[in-house]
Amino acid sequence: MSPLACLPHARRVVLALVLISTAALAEDSRSVPPPTVEALPDGSELILAPRAGAPSASLHYVVRTGAQKDPTLKEGLAHLLEHLIFSGSHDVRGSDFRAAVKAAGGEFNGYTTPFSTSYVLRAPTAAFLPLAEQLLRIVSSPTLDPRTMQREVEIIRTEGTYFSKPPGFREHLEDALFEGPGTRSILGDKGTLSSITHEDVVRFYTQHYVPANTSIVFTGGVKREEVLKMLDEAVRLPPSLPGEYEPTKLVEPLLPIEQATRAPESLIAYGYLVAPEDRRACPRVAAVLEMRLVRELHIDEPITTGLEVQCLSLRGNTFLMVLAHSGSMDASNLPDRLQEAFELLARKPMKPAEEKLVNQHFQLRLAQQADDDEWRASELARLVSQPRKESLTPVELMSPAALLPRKDVQDFARRTFVPEGQVVVNFSPFAG
Repeated sequence: MSPLACLPHARRVVLALVLISTAALAEDSRSVPPPTVEALPDGSELILAPRAGAPSASLHYVVRTGAQKDPTLKEGLAHLLEHLIFSGSHDVRGSDFRAAVKAAGGEFNGYTTPFSTSYVLRAPTAAFLPLAEQLLRIVSSPTLDPRTMQREVEIIRTEGTYFSKPPGFREHLEDALFEGPGTRSILGDKGTLSSITHEDVVRFYTQHYVPANTSIVFTGGVKREEVLKMLDEAVRLPPSLPGEYEPTKLVEPLLPIEQATRAPESLIAYGYLVAPEDRRACPRVAAVLEMRLVRELHIDEPITTGLEVQCLSLRGNTFLMVLAHSGSMDASNLPDRLQEAFELLARKPMKPAEEKLVNQHFQLRLAQQADDDEWRASELARLVSQPRKESLTPVELMSPAALLPRKDVQDFARRTFVPEGQVVVNFSPFAG
């Protein structure tokens, strides 16, 4: 299967910014306090984003280790461990936990990525704390019963047969940008799964499931005092000693990079590395670029069938990237058109009308996200799972995009859109 077939279809943007009205903005001016971050005595990291009166609450228990740490020839170990953990602990059976969550109208899940493993619970506020306590006990003191290993291996093989996907475009982009093992298989295969022993599972758990490698995210209808009390009673992992666990290091990307691969249709990622101090400004610059490019390449001259501009986080690094898809024969000059758009933003400031539309766009987005606890929880969990150089601070979490005057947008473009930070990954019929 072509890697292009596995790319989630880029959203079809019609110049939505133009349709924003002042009435829509005035409809909802609610705001939510920013998340808090604190280091707990056992060495774990607690992120709280409560919202008074929320009808539900969520827990994301994030272990900042995933498939990238699978031993060679034992790929699939981290994911197998995730499955085994849900079998339960010595005092909370997995089947009883599943029944209790279902009866309360909640849901739970686990997922493994290359760099993290997360255990997720969402439930109505009234039922949340007892269920969260059970999940914490399961994850922090699992039985890891060897008798269940073969059953879970068969389940994972079924996932691999019916639900697995070959690497998508994002994976190809990430593999192009970084040295070392790429986006390795999370599921593993028949051979690697068969080679995993119970001792391998226990060793992996003991090594990586430690408080110093853990972030715990709570959102919605929770209170700090209740959460701290529950964590103290439910988490069974011994406290981490100073320096006990070496976190995943932030890896510098290989830049500049320009790759072209022959493919049936045009799919291009074009952009630049963003300096850490410019991350908060990135979304606003991305909005300006998207507004211009959609008008030029999707409306005025419909070359692209999908186009979006986003601030993409890969292995702890931020990139301002255009992702564009086209089936048109006119797409041969698409890389040049994208480069022109970036250069124009560096040469000329955005117009007052563009500035107004972008500001309205972000005001509306904030209003829409005010009571979206599920989105906030998922985004926080994604952020805390990223490799990092330093301790996380609240400023890095869910901060509103920096309000940039027109001249500051131009200054951002001039210092960011430079040859040494450029990324061009192009799948195209015209390549090669």
